[in-house]
Amino acid sequence: MRVSKRYAALIATGIAGAMVLSACSGGSNSNSSGSSSSSGTAKGRAVYGEPTDWPENLMPLISAGNATSTADIEVGVLPEAYLIQPDLTVKYNSDLLTAEPTSTVSGNTQTVTYKINPKATWSDGTQITADDFKYTWSIQKGGCDAILSTTGYDQITAVDGSDNGKTVKVTMSPPFADWKGNFSGTSNPIFPAHVMDKGNDKANCDYITAGWPIADGLPNDISGGPWQVKKSNINNGQQIIVETPNPKYYGVKPKIAQLVIQGVGNDPTTQVQGMQSGELNLIYPQPQLDLVGQVKKLAPNVDSKINFGLSFEHLDFNTTDPQLADVKVRQAFSMALDRQGIVDQTVGQFSSDAKVLDNRIWLNNQPQYQDDAPSQYKKQNTAGAKALLEGDGYTLGPDGIYTKGGKKLSFKIDTTVNNPLRQQTIEVMIPMLKKAGIDAQFNANPDIFKGPDKPTSLVAGGFQIALFAWVGSPFISGQPPIYQSVQGGKVQQNYSRAGTPQIDAMLKQWLTETDSSKVASTGNQVDKALWDQIATLPLYQKPTFIAYSTTLKNVQDNPTQMGALWNANTWTLQ
Repeated sequence: MRVSKRYAALIATGIAGAMVLSACSGGSNSNSSGSSSSSGTAKGRAVYGEPTDWPENLMPLISAGNATSTADIEVGVLPEAYLIQPDLTVKYNSDLLTAEPTSTVSGNTQTVTYKINPKATWSDGTQITADDFKYTWSIQKGGCDAILSTTGYDQITAVDGSDNGKTVKVTMSPPFADWKGNFSGTSNPIFPAHVMDKGNDKANCDYITAGWPIADGLPNDISGGPWQVKKSNINNGQQIIVETPNPKYYGVKPKIAQLVIQGVGNDPTTQVQGMQSGELNLIYPQPQLDLVGQVKKLAPNVDSKINFGLSFEHLDFNTTDPQLADVKVRQAFSMALDRQGIVDQTVGQFSSDAKVLDNRIWLNNQPQYQDDAPSQYKKQNTAGAKALLEGDGYTLGPDGIYTKGGKKLSFKIDTTVNNPLRQQTIEVMIPMLKKAGIDAQFNANPDIFKGPDKPTSLVAGGFQIALFAWVGSPFISGQPPIYQSVQGGKVQQNYSRAGTPQIDAMLKQWLTETDSSKVASTGNQVDKALWDQIATLPLYQKPTFIAYSTTLKNVQDNPTQMGALWNANTWTLQ
């Protein structure tokens, strides 16, 4: 999954990895090197089967680290001011902060004050202070192209500290509606200034751009959360990371001695066998029909649940493609699809709650949601799609496919590899499109979420149409980087490369609204404009599926970018 940046919607990639678990059987009380708990009470080992593409980089601010797997590794490592809850609300981090942060607005200026716990330190004993907030702002306020989003930080004018750095005053102008999203979210945590700051903007940008290659771990094994990732506990070849309790943690300490993250890929057989044998204690895969059915048969030794959070499947049309640059082609493609039929033949097979999604900004289970889809996209409209193409100068060929200027109307739909649900989604689409004279082919692209050095990646623009998911959060700040016009070479997450001054202006206004009703209505106005642009097409809200051994207690699905490991420091093993 892609994380939406700034609160990067995470990308569920589904690349298969080798299952190497001989060194970390589930529930064991043995400890590997560097894994003992300083508390003396943490016992046992829980093994999580990471279903998405094993990360190449652990820096969450850049494309290479903007992935679900990176977030899973770092969710309990780097501190956040606010924590997203399973019910999609947010609560301030009561371990890090001594009180709810305050926000006041005077004219065109907003002031937010954070009170840091006097006991809050990094894992090397250095105090967590206003310097860390200031550094986190400085690297994201603008000027470094590798940063996926500057939203919110570009409205901060100052970060000041007092009380030995334990009181932080953040000044913003204009006011920022989503201020709780600053310094919050798995893709936007608070960073340690004392180990990262290189002294000037260029050096810091170069450092962030290179990121943290996974084999090297985090700098100085640094942690500000309950868990710590030590370089000595990373086996990148076998796709294993053993997280251990942070001995300097100032809040609720882990109750288990090891949290093992093992790359297993999205192959249902591997995951089911791992749960059945006890080698895995927890899986959180993209649900597939066969997988759900097989896991349910493991009861009563395994509990499982389907949920709906803030993830949705959609299509991105690359508007730099000569044919897709034509809005009428994008409209015809969208009209040719029976989105209800797609739901019925995919996620509807294992969840009767699955619905067509008719909004990109708000999802079906959010109170702000409204159905914004124009009538021509409500149901499959093959005749309307063909009429639109013919009016645009396309001629139906003898093979039933339209052509124009000697070029056939034919597209590859890229998606992640080894993902049966996405393959099924595209295979359901192909005959629908064929009826409207549009040729389409399924294309599993292993580089779809790679960096700009891979020509067929989303960020490099070497695709025609892409099917993937955004995994979001209650913070609205993750949306603008997806839909803002591309400026120069800064794509952010607008992989369709579309955009209009009207949409840009509405997004800017949206982020300054402080009234919740205006936040809701402006968001829906943005979505209506996106329907007119039709550079992206929402399909359905994607369910989550969590399964865990009944010996593992206190597991709770958090169907946002926080994921299944969000409260792992409270887990116990029986």
